[in-house]
Amino acid sequence: MNANNNEIDRLCREKEQELINQYYGNLAKETAYEQPETIGDYTPDLPLQIEAEYKTFLEGLWKEYASDDLKGTPLVLEEQKLRDIVTQDDRELVAQAHQKATTQTLWERLTKSNHKDVTHYKYLLKEYTRELLATMRLDFMEEITGHHIAGKTFENE
Repeated sequence: MNANNNEIDRLCREKEQELINQYYGNLAKETAYEQPETIGDYTPDLPLQIEAEYKTFLEGLWKEYASDDLKGTPLVLEEQKLRDIVTQDDRELVAQAHQKATTQTLWERLTKSNHKDVTHYKYLLKEYTRELLATMRLDFMEEITGHHIAGKTFENE
């Protein structure tokens, strides 16, 4: 990647982290001190809301940084295909965790121990969102640079 592409990648990564911080806050502190028994605002559609906000950000970068031959053309990111790239297993794990977090057994109500299921669900949702945003960034970088970025992984994202 050239310097301009490195700058675009840096901007994307910063926005991803900003969105993760904005929507997920400090889960470790929440887990340790608050121990919530319900999922609150962490609904299953939260990654889709964050995805939409990130796509708007990427469209802004596209307008600013797209090559001259692509200026004025719409950014083509196919969200459904991107979500499908994030494995089916991840989506199933999030769905299962959501079910456990939103269903309190009698024992969990008595002992106020549902926070363990809630915490597990929130962390899975956060990681799913992180992977989704990273996938969108890689696809965007392929579009903006005009070539396939081979061998990229989500490690150290």
